Amino acid sequence: MRLILESDGDIVSLIRSAEAESIVVIVRPPANALWTALARAAIPPLAIERAPGCRVNAVFAEEGARDADVDAAADFLDHARSTTGQIIDVRPPALG
Repeated sequence: MRLILESDGDIVSLIRSAEAESIVVIVRPPANALWTALARAAIPPLAIERAPGCRVNAVFAEEGARDADVDAAADFLDHARSTTGQIIDVRPPALG
């Protein structure tokens, strides 16, 4: 299950309310650096809390990241059956 975390959204409530074997939270570029740090810090403990019946991972997409790259990262985490509590950062393509 893919969940989109809106800027300044509550990642804890979002993950705790989801019912699935696999949760991949997609985080788009936020406006607040503190909120981003808190969201990142929440992923591993929430993965432990939801285990063993649910895997929790996240994709943090930076400004300019391609949708196809974000989708590929989310697909990987969704299908990586032994992976939980992980974060993949997706950056925009390099120029040049």
